[in-house]
Amino acid sequence: MSDSAPLVEYRGNCHCGAFQFTFKAAELKPTTCDCSICSKKGYLWAKPANDSFTVVKGDENTLVSYEFRNKILNLAHKFCPTCGTSVMARFRQEIHGMTILLNVRTVRDIDFASLPLGVTYPGSTLGSPYQPPEPVQAGPVPEGSTQYNGSCHCGTVAYTLLSPEKITSAMECNCSICWRDFTNNECKDGALWTYPATANVTFRGLESVTEYTFAKERTYHGFCKFCGVALYERFVGTRQNGEDRALRRALNVRTMHDLDLTTIKIEKGDGKAVEPQYEVPHVK
Repeated sequence: MSDSAPLVEYRGNCHCGAFQFTFKAAELKPTTCDCSICSKKGYLWAKPANDSFTVVKGDENTLVSYEFRNKILNLAHKFCPTCGTSVMARFRQEIHGMTILLNVRTVRDIDFASLPLGVTYPGSTLGSPYQPPEPVQAGPVPEGSTQYNGSCHCGTVAYTLLSPEKITSAMECNCSICWRDFTNNECKDGALWTYPATANVTFRGLESVTEYTFAKERTYHGFCKFCGVALYERFVGTRQNGEDRALRRALNVRTMHDLDLTTIKIEKGDGKAVEPQYEVPHVK
């Protein structure tokens, strides 16, 4: 692309609206990364034009910063402490002309279905391989069941699922919070959830989870307050058939270790049609 290509201004925000920003770019062709944190969060990275990033609400210093793996590249991943939205990453020093990357998931009015993707950065080759935490002790695995272990990235929060059947599919949701949290590199719009019985899931470290809810306040999105990885959805209330919604717990299959996402079927969930129409909180 020519350096003289016209710049377009974009606006973005975390889900709760506490942090809002603008930036300019000639083209949104985001880069993906296969490192351990980007795989769990499903980032789509974009580099803003030089000196075009502007905070219009909030303060970057109020975002939670997370670094790992001996601070490779001196890159700090930043997310909102209230809603858990992963907004950006900042380099501690300039690298290849870059000081900041923005998560395109937070940009408004983007058609993700037609958004072209750039190259995939081989982040998994940097430093030593990611080591997941020790599995949660959940007792013996019942005959015919399969054990799935998962965790946030820093390992503070972990879980074990004893599932009576193998996970062969996951639901992708397009609601306003899910498409900020994750993306599937092929579908590009939504989280990947499985819905086991709550009794089959054993957690460790729940005291380090922040829960965020909005709209009808019937679903609580749980994310690690240290690394920002979204782990689950906790439900309250009753379904139309009278079933207690708390009997099920949604788990983000991206956080499961040794689960090959290319082998499972992705089903569509239209969460956008269920919630009240999302509106970006007003900038005061």
